[in-house]
Amino acid sequence: MSTIQTLRSGIETFLTHGSGSQPKDIYMAQQWEMAGAHAMLMNGLLNVYEKSASIPQGKTQDFVEYALQWVAALDHHHEWEENIYYPLFSPKFNTDTIVAEHETFHTGMEKLKDYLVSCLPAGTTWGYSQVAGAQEQQTFNGAHMQALVDSFVNELLQHLIQEITYLEPAALRASGLTEAEVKHIAEVSEKHMKSMPPATFLVYTIIHTPKGSLFPPVPGFVRSVLAPYAFYLPNRRLWQFAPKN
Repeated sequence: MSTIQTLRSGIETFLTHGSGSQPKDIYMAQQWEMAGAHAMLMNGLLNVYEKSASIPQGKTQDFVEYALQWVAALDHHHEWEENIYYPLFSPKFNTDTIVAEHETFHTGMEKLKDYLVSCLPAGTTWGYSQVAGAQEQQTFNGAHMQALVDSFVNELLQHLIQEITYLEPAALRASGLTEAEVKHIAEVSEKHMKSMPPATFLVYTIIHTPKGSLFPPVPGFVRSVLAPYAFYLPNRRLWQFAPKN
């Protein structure tokens, strides 16, 4: 199966659990949000992968910075899981296996990140305020970027799909986690997500979530007014590459 087919298949899988609006049941909401996030991330990667081979001259740096928004989104997702979200499940619900799976694609992800950053001029800000260091700038090559993605996409997708099965509502209930405890986990996560920069993190999340899902669970005013207008404008040169949903 090609990388494009793999990503499309993964998106369909995630939408079976992350479609529509957020469930009111707090246990179901954990799986829904994770599936929605995974669908968004894979849709973002699919878009970068498909467009990387035909970037117009003069827009290469904008595209590289756009691609690095995906890298930043995935890095943040796993840092949030490891440092904020999953520790709150302990000791009732063991998440060691989930977190350990991050190592299966970490090296490949780092190679992709390093390559993309190497295609930026030194001092360029990317992602969530990271800065490209002193370096000899490389010329961006879409085929090379695709090969880097090919090297880890299967491991990444396998992890993301398995993670959804780990978060089955029945398994969370069986662990002994009370509704109050799961609500606390959700509240801590929501507070953290709200602290992220809206002009990058929030806009990226909303415009890369596939049709059929109302992830992320934000108020309608944020989704329909703030995100596509006020928060969108500062980085509109990057969002020119986003999917046209």
